[in-house]
Amino acid sequence: MADQADGKGKEFSPARPVIQVRPRDKALELAGRRAETELDILLDGAENLVFSIDIYSYSPQDHPANHVGWWHFRLTDGRHRLRLILDFTHIHDKSVRVFEGEAELISPKSWFNPDYALDPLQECKLVFWDAKDEVRYLDHLLIKIKEPEVLRAFVGRQHKREGWAPRLPFLHLLHLYKLKILRKYFRQYFRGRVLDIGCGLSLFTEIPEHYPFRVFAGDLDLERMRARKNARPDIVWLVFDASRPPFLPASFDSLFAGEILEHLPEPEEALRAWNFIHKKGGYLILTTPNRRRRVNILNDEDWPVSPDHVREFSFDELNGRTLPDAGYRPVRKKGIYLEVWMRRRFWVSDHLQREGNKKKNTPWMKLFLRLGYLFPRKSLDLISVARKERSV
Repeated sequence: MADQADGKGKEFSPARPVIQVRPRDKALELAGRRAETELDILLDGAENLVFSIDIYSYSPQDHPANHVGWWHFRLTDGRHRLRLILDFTHIHDKSVRVFEGEAELISPKSWFNPDYALDPLQECKLVFWDAKDEVRYLDHLLIKIKEPEVLRAFVGRQHKREGWAPRLPFLHLLHLYKLKILRKYFRQYFRGRVLDIGCGLSLFTEIPEHYPFRVFAGDLDLERMRARKNARPDIVWLVFDASRPPFLPASFDSLFAGEILEHLPEPEEALRAWNFIHKKGGYLILTTPNRRRRVNILNDEDWPVSPDHVREFSFDELNGRTLPDAGYRPVRKKGIYLEVWMRRRFWVSDHLQREGNKKKNTPWMKLFLRLGYLFPRKSLDLISVARKERSV
């Protein structure tokens, strides 16, 4: 991360401190709900600042429900190599510990939420504050938890408080644009028995059209599948784990996986399981966020789109290696939405997905949705159509 002050090589007074924080890892995966990393820190004129490790859920970040806690530390000017140890087996005052060499730095002030329910993703903010509680420097780490029980609990909480009813225009327009493309692809590539994997409400119910195939849709939520069966009896609703569909070999002619691959702890294994139940020569249509979208490239990070995305793929990873290794040959590769209207504070963000997510900006959103087609490797979302060439 660059210095907060402008102009490298200049002398700075204590009023304009030099702060550099270089984490060894930009993302940490908890094993047994524990993880460890190192921070290289350079300070000049920053002794009056407070260093804080502040951890929230990835999104939303409301206090106190979505707040793990914060821990303050004091650092002297100079270079520091700190060892950061996280322990989320229980949330308590020692969930965050910092060492310099063998000496543990004692936090003079902290707050933690013992009732915090772990999400698949947490954001760890590395912050320097001044005496007026103004942020002078901010960097962050991603904390990942792939435990199945954490993923299941998160999905349950999402279903209780959410649903597909976006109040702001961006996600709604993105959704409608994908439906338009998928309608065409469904008619062009799907025949016979089609399995909608990890279906949720199922996109097939949002496209009012008579298709030349029969849809089987499955998810883990039993009550939701019962409700969907009553609403749409023309679809066969099933309950199963998207990672391990419990079907015989070659049970389905076609597969649809809409925004599900990124939620799975072991996506390569899931693709092999999908290959097993898929007839040779049939098509898989898959949509997923792009790990190397333009915002991530500019920030030199791999931050996910959503708090339950434990693994995202780049355009080249998905189409050049992951799908072929699972026995699929991509035949259509499309990008959706290019992040163009950028804003920078501590890092780059897409204005139209944040402050500019307003109805007056919908013409720009519609234009940039189409630009993803020209720049698929940098687009926000990916659609791949792949033919099963072989069993694996």
